[in-house]
Amino acid sequence: MPLLLVAVVAMLLQQTMATVAKTAVPVLFKAVADELGFPAELVLLYTWVFACVGIVVMLGCGAFIIRFGALRMSQVGCVLMGAGLVVASATRGTPSAAIAVICLAAVVVSMGTTVATPASSQILARYAPVRWAPLVFSIKQTGVPAGVAIASFLIPVLVLGLGWRAAAWVLAAACVAIAVALEPCRGEFDSDRRRDHPLSVSGVAETFFSVLRAPGLRMLAVAAFSFIGLQAIYTNFTVVYLTEEMHYDLATAGRALGIATLVAAPGRIVWGWVSSTVVSPRVLLVGLAIVMSASAVAMGTFSPTWSYLAVMVPLVLVSATALSWHGVLLSEIARLAAPGQAGRMTGGVLAFGTAGQIVFPLFFWLGHLAAGYPGAYAAVATPALLAAVALVRGGRRSHSAEPDGGEESAA
Repeated sequence: MPLLLVAVVAMLLQQTMATVAKTAVPVLFKAVADELGFPAELVLLYTWVFACVGIVVMLGCGAFIIRFGALRMSQVGCVLMGAGLVVASATRGTPSAAIAVICLAAVVVSMGTTVATPASSQILARYAPVRWAPLVFSIKQTGVPAGVAIASFLIPVLVLGLGWRAAAWVLAAACVAIAVALEPCRGEFDSDRRRDHPLSVSGVAETFFSVLRAPGLRMLAVAAFSFIGLQAIYTNFTVVYLTEEMHYDLATAGRALGIATLVAAPGRIVWGWVSSTVVSPRVLLVGLAIVMSASAVAMGTFSPTWSYLAVMVPLVLVSATALSWHGVLLSEIARLAAPGQAGRMTGGVLAFGTAGQIVFPLFFWLGHLAAGYPGAYAAVATPALLAAVALVRGGRRSHSAEPDGGEESAA
């Protein structure tokens, strides 16, 4: 079997499992809260802790990937995911004690899932031809919507049949099983590891400033911040918005978001193919940024007089852009990174994206205070438009300031 195909399948598997693990606790949270007597809204605390830890891990995991190998770190990540789910299953006692355990679970699960994308980028960058790298990375990134779908359908069934604690254990066992299944690939995929590479706390700051110093990577960090922030608002607030502003019942609002997000998985592959064959990744990212910004602004103008079809158009356009850019941007990071540095630079750029998840709810809230929902959506749409401007100004290539990985791989 060609090594590229093996790499894509292996990394798709681990990306899917990482997404299932990331989604698991929020899906389980209502059952946990009902049993232990604390508000289910505290899931926001879990997601906040998860995101904060994710920023640090993204910035710091590069040195571990270089020293121990991307495949090994993928395995370690899977084991940490499982451990975090086991911790979550141990939640009991008073509400305050339970919340403390949930926060600990958020730390451990975040450490495991966050390393998945940088590690997979390190591997795919070695085997993907430059021209087809956007498509290769996009195929791997379909593991994210696949993982969300699996978690959304499977976990409630497990909870009903086994209870939430047992459901967490089943998912933990699946994480460990993926780690074991990846072992035969290690000899090849970790052959570039550097056992003498130093590990230090300063590596976090070094990665951060490396991204800022490289014009091309800096522009991609701006894009990641803008795109991931808008994506977080879209996925977390759309149902609430449709129920409050459009007076949809919960089932109708949920169905609208679900139907719209169906385009995300094929959209990732389509954009990967387009940026491999029709236009450059940077040009495509500019186009996606403009469309997602305009569509988000349109969402802010919804009123009960709009037909269901009219509402679905902006929702689908946001899904096709803000939820579907990932593989294209990741392939650009790998192209601009120095040889052997794709994982570290991916983590560095995506750390800025994770920061968007934390900051954009504040943008949304401030915009809502100033001008209601039109102001809220304009506030979270504007950064994407600014990212488009930054990408245009940055130009398609910035080789004068960044090393090029050449034509043999995407790195």
